[in-house]
Amino acid sequence: MRNIKIFLTFDYELPLGGIARSYEHSLFAPTSRLLELTEELNVPLVFFADILSFVKFNEWKIDDYTEPFKNQLKQILLTGHDVQLHLHPHWLDSAIENGRFVPSGKYTLASFANNPFPLNIEGIIKTGIAELNKIGKEVYQEYKCIAYRAGGYALAPETSRILRALYKNGIRFDSSICRGYYYVSDNSLVNYRHVPDLSNWYLPFDGNLAKSGEHKEGIFEIPIAGKPKGLFEMPTSFKLKRYKNRAVEERGKIIHTTSEVGTKEKIKQLLSSRMLTVDNHTYTPEYLMKILDYNVRKYRKFDEVMLGLIGHPKSMDTYHYHLLSSFVKKAKEKYGDTLSFVTFKDVFKNKPVI
Repeated sequence: MRNIKIFLTFDYELPLGGIARSYEHSLFAPTSRLLELTEELNVPLVFFADILSFVKFNEWKIDDYTEPFKNQLKQILLTGHDVQLHLHPHWLDSAIENGRFVPSGKYTLASFANNPFPLNIEGIIKTGIAELNKIGKEVYQEYKCIAYRAGGYALAPETSRILRALYKNGIRFDSSICRGYYYVSDNSLVNYRHVPDLSNWYLPFDGNLAKSGEHKEGIFEIPIAGKPKGLFEMPTSFKLKRYKNRAVEERGKIIHTTSEVGTKEKIKQLLSSRMLTVDNHTYTPEYLMKILDYNVRKYRKFDEVMLGLIGHPKSMDTYHYHLLSSFVKKAKEKYGDTLSFVTFKDVFKNKPVI
C-alpha cells in the first residue's frame, strides 16, 4: 500500500434530545477547543454539519444558536477545514415548549418518505445542501457541498431514493458506513454487517448496500474505519465503570430509547464492530492504533485506502482530546510519508470524478 488517507471527521450537532446548560456549552465551546488542538497538530478536520437544526432554529427565531452556528462554520472554513452535510431530519418535525426541545419520533429520512415536497426525502436533502452551500459561499465562492454522513448512520430504508437525491444535488462521497457495525433502538436500525469487503467502493443507486457499484457509478464510500470486536475484550459495562473519570461532562440528552428492542437484536449489537472514534472514553490511543493497523493490513493489496475517524464535539472533553492528539502523533510516527490527513475538498480537487 502506497497511500493511506485518513479523514478526521466530526459530527457538528447538538445533543438531539435537549441541552444541559447552553448552546455554547453543548457545541460551540468544545468545537473551539477542538480547533485549537488541531492547529497545534497541523491537521485538517471535516465537520459534518447538522444543517437542519440551523433551518429549524431559524424558524423558531433562536438567534443565540443560529448566529454562532453560522459564524463557527464560517470560521472552520476560513481556517482551512472542511464542512459537509449531516442530516438529522427529526428537527423539522420537532417542537419547542418553554425553551425545551420536544423531539419528534420521526428520526430517519425514511420516516419522511410519504410527506409532500419539500418535507419528503428529496426536499429535505435539497434544502440541507442549499443552506450549507449558502453559508459556504459566504466564505469562498467556489465552496460546494460534496459529501454526506447520515444522521445516526442510517442510510436505510429508502436507500435508493436517498442515494439518488444526494447525487442529483451534488453529493459524490458518503461516509456513513462502518463495516460490521450494528445498532438498534426504538427509533432506528443500522445494519452494516454485509457490505463489500473493499477499502473503498461505490454505493449503487439501486440501494443494495451489500454490493458495490460495478461500473464506478453511484456515490463513493469512504467508510468509518472499524474492527471486529475481540473475543476476550473486557465487557463494556465494566469498562464504563472502571474509566468513568474519563467521561465527558453532561451536555444534553440522547434521543434514542430501547424499550422495544428484542434480545436477538441486543446480542447482534453486542457483537458490533468497534469504530475508529475519539468519543469513547474506554478506548486508549493504542486501541485506536489497533483499529488503524487492522485496516492497513486488511487492505494492503490496494494502492490506496481512504478511511474515516469519527467524533462529536458534544461528546468530547479532556480525555477525548488526548485520544485524538495521541492517535494523530502515533499514526504519523508509524506510517510516515505513506499516511496523510485529508478532507473531501482535497480529494475532490484531485479526483473530481471518482
